[in-house]
Amino acid sequence: MNYLIFCSEDYPMIRVGLIFLVVLFVEKLLAVEPHQIELTNVDDWVQASFYGESISQRHDGYLEVALEHGPLLKNMATTKVYHKQLGALPMRIHRKTYQHGLYLSSPGTIRVVLPEPGKRFAAVFGIDSNRVTSFYSNAGRGSVVGTVLVGDKQLYETRVMQEGMPGERISVSLAGAKVFTLRTKGHAEGVIEQVDFNQSDWANAEVELISGRRIRLGDLPTAPLAASPRQAMPFSFHYAGQDSRVFLKKWVRKPGADRVTQKKIERTISFRDPATGLVVACEFIVHRTLPVVEWVLRLSNDSDRPTPLIDNVLPLDLSFERDADGEFTLHHSNGSPHSLVRMSDETDYAPRETVLGPEVTKELGSLIGLPASNDLPFFNLEWNGRGAVFAIGWPGQWNASFARDNQRTLTLTAGQQDTAFYLKPGEQVRTPRIAMLLWQGGDWLRAQNLWRRWMVESNLPRTSDGALPPFQHNASSSAHYIESSGATEENQKMFVDRYVDNGIKPDYWWIDAGWYNYKDYWLNVGSWNPNRQRFPNGLKPISDHLHARDMQFILWFTPELVTRGSQIDQQQSQWLLKGGAEWWMGHALIQGEFPAHVNDSGMTLMEDVAAFGTGNPDATATSKKSLADGKWHLVTATRFVNEKTNRSEIKLFVDGELSAVTESKNISPIDKNDSFGVGRQYQTRGIVGEIDDVRIYNMALTPVQVGKLFTHTLEETPIHHYPFNGNLEDVAGNVTGGKIGSGEFRYVQGVRSGDDKALAFNNDYGVKIPNSAHANYTLSCWVRMDAPQAPPWGRGDMRLFNFGDSAAAAWMTEYVDSRIKSQGVDLYRHDGIPPLSYWKSNDEPGRKGISEMKHVTGLLDYWDALRERHPMLRIDICSGGGSRNELETLRRAVPLWRSDYAYETTGMQTLSYGMALWIPFFGTGINTTDSYTFWSQLAPSNTTTWDVRREDFDFQAARKLLEQRRQVISYYYDDYYPLTKYRTDNDVWMAWQFNRPSDSTGIVMCFRRPESAASQMQFKLRGLEPSATYIVTDINGDIIGRASGEKLLTAGVTVSLSTPRSAAVYKYRKR
Repeated sequence: MNYLIFCSEDYPMIRVGLIFLVVLFVEKLLAVEPHQIELTNVDDWVQASFYGESISQRHDGYLEVALEHGPLLKNMATTKVYHKQLGALPMRIHRKTYQHGLYLSSPGTIRVVLPEPGKRFAAVFGIDSNRVTSFYSNAGRGSVVGTVLVGDKQLYETRVMQEGMPGERISVSLAGAKVFTLRTKGHAEGVIEQVDFNQSDWANAEVELISGRRIRLGDLPTAPLAASPRQAMPFSFHYAGQDSRVFLKKWVRKPGADRVTQKKIERTISFRDPATGLVVACEFIVHRTLPVVEWVLRLSNDSDRPTPLIDNVLPLDLSFERDADGEFTLHHSNGSPHSLVRMSDETDYAPRETVLGPEVTKELGSLIGLPASNDLPFFNLEWNGRGAVFAIGWPGQWNASFARDNQRTLTLTAGQQDTAFYLKPGEQVRTPRIAMLLWQGGDWLRAQNLWRRWMVESNLPRTSDGALPPFQHNASSSAHYIESSGATEENQKMFVDRYVDNGIKPDYWWIDAGWYNYKDYWLNVGSWNPNRQRFPNGLKPISDHLHARDMQFILWFTPELVTRGSQIDQQQSQWLLKGGAEWWMGHALIQGEFPAHVNDSGMTLMEDVAAFGTGNPDATATSKKSLADGKWHLVTATRFVNEKTNRSEIKLFVDGELSAVTESKNISPIDKNDSFGVGRQYQTRGIVGEIDDVRIYNMALTPVQVGKLFTHTLEETPIHHYPFNGNLEDVAGNVTGGKIGSGEFRYVQGVRSGDDKALAFNNDYGVKIPNSAHANYTLSCWVRMDAPQAPPWGRGDMRLFNFGDSAAAAWMTEYVDSRIKSQGVDLYRHDGIPPLSYWKSNDEPGRKGISEMKHVTGLLDYWDALRERHPMLRIDICSGGGSRNELETLRRAVPLWRSDYAYETTGMQTLSYGMALWIPFFGTGINTTDSYTFWSQLAPSNTTTWDVRREDFDFQAARKLLEQRRQVISYYYDDYYPLTKYRTDNDVWMAWQFNRPSDSTGIVMCFRRPESAASQMQFKLRGLEPSATYIVTDINGDIIGRASGEKLLTAGVTVSLSTPRSAAVYKYRKR
């Protein structure tokens, strides 16, 4: 039984901030409102950053503190047990406790500076009693006098206060003063045997301003305050070796015209280098109803020659300064990893907190080219009761760095991870989009709700009728047909009819992977034509059937992935990028075999090209030169640890010429693999071909030295050298090679004429040689093969469709558009693959990052084109689950399947808990009609995978749960408050609240996990009106109780769940 107990120059003519005052915004979905100071702060920041205006320091009051010793504590006290400080405790004067005010560790002065004239100051003054029970008790001790002054004029002085005396109430007129002083003077008898007992409280210290506003002194910052916004653009880059912050002000600056709407102001400021023709345009948007600004850079070359090198492009480069007290705290979250990184689990989207103390550096970023595959590209930086929420809008590889100095400053930089390129004449590229929300006042969760409101109002994709993504119920049979590889026209219609005929009408029917023509396995994609054996009339009869039953149609595509031999591979191979496999997936030239390849390296063959890399996934350099021509080729790989950049430089040479370059953050010795396999390693990925003259150097050869190695003129001696002249001898290191596998060694003619020999391999044996070079080293061998090797393991058969080619993107747009039309698709589901290694493998020399920029831009344009052609089309984004959840994508698509970790109840609770902090709309599956499971899996989009073919399926329970879902699900667009700490353990409770102040209603969801011994938990609610009375009902509408908002906020509600593994869902409304 569940029950509740209520317990006791180009400067704009009109500043943005002024416009805020006259804006009327009618669509109020979320009710957490911005403070005027937040809107003003954004205005100031824009003027300083984009226009170079000098901004005078703004404040909402502050304290200047000078105590004899020890700290000033705000809204709390402390005590000591012998040598150990205990806190934070409520302030206590005699028998009364206080939650707000100032605790002084010793006598001294506090100068109070107000933001506007003050009317009255009130407080309760006395000796703090928390030390009464400490090792050196202050019972009856201490001796202080408190004084209130304006200038030299004394407004009030207390009597001499000692511990045990009730606090003295103070209320004095400030008569319009903007500055006053609180002085605490200690008497000699307050210090005994050099122990100071003069710890005093200005409890409930509050100022009423002339305007009527009240300020609690315990909420004011301590001087010195943070500096005003700096007069510098919020981005940086290097050009021809120089920092843009040095030269940009010398370039020709051109402001664009404002584009003003009711909700936002858009503007472009461009800079042009007159010497080279590089144009850098910063497009920024100031949102007028919320304290948000966003910007993106576009770099173009309007000259007739290539630009000099552009590198280290950082669209976000800002410094923040905190006040004298407090510290920076970073609120961030896990992403949802692709299986290539690690398998998704219950920690997907887990909230994290990192304190950024002096000289601490913290880095966040993505892996394998999927933006949420490691860290979520959203974070909230908090300091001194204010902060900034950021989003990195980039469906690719990003990095953010938070670097603290040893004083009060933190520098935040972010952008695409690796950029070092030149632009060709007429070429243009873009950077990640940066969004920033500045907040002040309240806690960081208030800022999260401002962020959620902005996501709903300005980002969630809408159809042409202005509608937000609906809170949808999808249904699918994919769990019963191996995705949709066993789906047919008949069984899909049958499933739909079983749902509808039994009183359950889903909003969408979902057909997933496997509906098209493929060979052997549904992942062998590259033809988006329905399988005519299973769908003789295509999918249109199914979509027509759905539309006739008032349902819509979801269909899965993955146009970025094309497998070898598929229709698109055969017909459009010119638009397909190779290089997606990591080095360890290839066929061994000189390859390590450490488990999982985490601290490992090797040189391999990928079909007809060479690859070299370290780690998994870490860094792979893939050559573009085909080796399958029957000729001998020298393949040389070097790894060099650059101590200046703290990166490893990975280079691959073919025939003495540099062929591919990448880098790695891993600078540790590659020493876990004690040996290499030549021709084959310990698995079965051996080559078919010939290898000669294997060499290992304990240094990274220079390009000049590699060239000499190719011409047989290099004088440097390797540490191991295997000529394979009829034996496995090491002519340099005297470590004879060993045998791998069972085949017989076969010697053939080597690179050189005469008696030179080489080993011929046919994937039946290899040669084991030592790994003795760990930090800087070179691997080299000659190889000859007549035909490409078999595809690499894993993703070797996979190609990346090149959306960075405008002709390719246009072709794919037409191709998919025709399928959407012909098959009657209402919701287009877009899946993908890890693209980073493809991008890196296809960057031209000197153009690092260009392939990624072009692909990202083309992909975003592709989604925009589909939405323009189909104004009511909705898009779902997927890439091994939720790996692509970032701002630019979420403006076009929603994640109907937020993670490949699904169904398990604790994980479903923790994923919702973490994801709702940042992304208001998401989806997952529902697989049973068990109540606890159903509520654990609840999301704005739910896909039921029920087997409705079964005669014993409980349709009645399903109908009831879905009806209850409809009662509460719309609250997921409202204010969100976690009510418990984040934990993945099964012996605890988890709870959260969605609050809608616009109509004074909300819901509370509570879960008692399977191993929890607690049958009751108390939860303090958030966002309610203290003076209002609220009626609470259960999910069935039965009234549970009534209570004031004050009680619900401070005492809370106690929820009882009598059995483990149970859930309670409550609704409340203001009476």
